Formats: sequence, structure tokens, C-alpha cells
Amino acid sequence: MIASHVHALREGDDAAKMAAARALGNLAEETDNQFLIAEAGAIPLFVELLCDGSAAGKVAAATALCNLADHGGNQVLIAEAGGIPPLVDLLRDGNADDAKLIAAWALGNLACNDDNQVLIAEAHGVPPLVDLLRAGSVEDQRQAARALHNISYNNDGNAIAIAAAVGLDALVQLARNGRMTLGRRLSSNVGGPAKRKAALVVAALLGGCVPDSARRRVPRVIMAVIGSYL
Repeated sequence: MIASHVHALREGDDAAKMAAARALGNLAEETDNQFLIAEAGAIPLFVELLCDGSAAGKVAAATALCNLADHGGNQVLIAEAGGIPPLVDLLRDGNADDAKLIAAWALGNLACNDDNQVLIAEAHGVPPLVDLLRAGSVEDQRQAARALHNISYNNDGNAIAIAAAVGLDALVQLARNGRMTLGRRLSSNVGGPAKRKAALVVAALLGGCVPDSARRRVPRVIMAVIGSYL
């Protein structure tokens, strides 16, 4: 059954590819099938459909990749096949039903891998996740928050990038106590190095707002404000 669907995904017309992607996505909800589908060579074909398919075909491919990414080995294979940038594109620009939700869900699964955390940030995945967190449906917000949490887990650089995308308040929260929040939708704890980096970013932002006439007093003022957090 898996082999025939993979064949349709490779050789079929647009309708056949979309149907095959949906069928394989359903099969990939079962853990045992996640390995078998990847072994049959489906992952690069899903990425191709995600890049070049119709709007509905892209959602079907993203759903299949999302389910496959429950498997740790598949998280690596999806990244190696180039799946992260088109998922970010779908997150940013998708207009089919649930397109952004599925993309956020898939990226959240992929971000369970440390290397993928970096790749998602490099693909500029943080800003559209923050946008979805602010303006999406309740389920959109839940998946965006989960993805952002996974992207920032044990990754200070990503934590700073997320806080910067959220805004100055989140940066200050991070500098003060290693936690950033946006309403009830995002809560992420990080370690001491991230607090220090966030404090330095806040300092740079504060310094950039000071007129030249007061520039000599800036270091003392900023140190008084953030020194206890460094």
C-alpha cells in the first residue's frame, strides 16, 4: 500500500499526487508507518510537492511531513531534503485552510532536533511564528507557541531572536528573569547566558535612542538600569 502511494506521488498528475500525499499522511499517524514511508523514499517527494504543488497539495504535503516528523530520524531526513524553507514559506504565505497551522505544527515537530532549531531560525521562521501567535486562531496560537518554545529550548540565540521579534517588553523580561511571555500564549524559560545577551541587546537599543549630546553619560545610565542582570 505504501509503495503504490509513493509511486503515485512520484509519477502521478497533480490530483494523484495530492491524493497520495493525503493517504500517506494518514498512514503516518501510526508510528510504525513513519519509518516505512521514509524508507520508501517519500520525503523528497513531499518536499517537491510542498514547493511546486497547488495550495491544497502543499497542505497535504505539509501534513504528511508533520506526521513523519514525530520520528527523530525523519526530522533529520526532512531537513536534509530541504523541507524547512518551504514550510516557512507556507507558514508566511499559505492561504489554504489550515495551511499556516499545519506549517507551524510541522516546524514545531522538526524543532525537537537541535540542528533543526538553527535551520528554522536561518530560514527566517521566527517572525511568521510570532505573527501567527499574535493574530491566529486559538489552535494557530497554540501550535505557534509550541514551535517557538521548541526552537528556543537550550538555544540562547533563538531565544533572543524570538524575544526581539515579540518586542522590547519580552527582551526586558528575558534580561530580568530568563522568561519571556506574550499574553498567555508564549512562555519560555532560558538560562543565564540568554539573560546576559538579552540585557546587552536592551542596552544597545537604549543606547541607540540617546541623543549625541548625552552620549558620554550613556554607559553609566545603562549599567545602572541593567547591571544587576549581567
